[in-house]
Amino acid sequence: MKQTRELDLSKMSSLLLDEETASFQPSWDNTILMTAYDRERTFILTWDGRYLVLPRTLREVLEQFARDNDIAEFECQALYDMIGVHKGRGYIAGNNRLVPTCGTSNGQVVYYVAKRLFDKRATEDGQTMASFRGRKRQIFRIKIDTGYKTFMNLLQAADDAAKLQLNALEWRMHSLGVKRVAKRKSVHFYDMCSNRRAMSRDLRRRWMMMLVRRVIQNYCTEEECKEIERLIKRYIEK
Repeated sequence: MKQTRELDLSKMSSLLLDEETASFQPSWDNTILMTAYDRERTFILTWDGRYLVLPRTLREVLEQFARDNDIAEFECQALYDMIGVHKGRGYIAGNNRLVPTCGTSNGQVVYYVAKRLFDKRATEDGQTMASFRGRKRQIFRIKIDTGYKTFMNLLQAADDAAKLQLNALEWRMHSLGVKRVAKRKSVHFYDMCSNRRAMSRDLRRRWMMMLVRRVIQNYCTEEECKEIERLIKRYIEK
């Protein structure tokens, strides 16, 4: 039998916490969502239904999450740049996506593991009610203080970014001889190759340029930065 628990994240102070701990490390497999508990601590809803508080800021928890899961900041930035979304970037690792519910500078932002989400709807006041699957058929119905349209737009953006990343990976696997294509699928696959090859190169170029720009802007004038970027871009695209 399904067990449903309801949670209103706008009433964080009234939550009955299970534990405050420094030992829990959020991962794709043990976490449903995370958000700021206060300025110095982070609230975690775990897959097995625990309400935890970590004695680290949300930014620190997210940075550690990215390191633990080998998620490159510049690659995510490049992916979102390619789909034309510049606010509300998530942490993208193919089929694994940690998605924000609103702009990442918003103090009410919630990051959730997209594969746990199975239902969402607008509330009467235009906010978002999202349902997540937990362990042993548990359902968590979460009231999120974010407009439903914003919630859906950012979920779609994360899906689009992940699709780009997976297509680039498929091309790399093919070009490295890892992925073989069945004969009956070969015509369709090779029709897509030129687009995926171009996209893979574009992704690589974008994140490399973003990394270079981050470094050189601390040491060069704006005109010098533009000239360096132009030269590097020329070598990258050879």
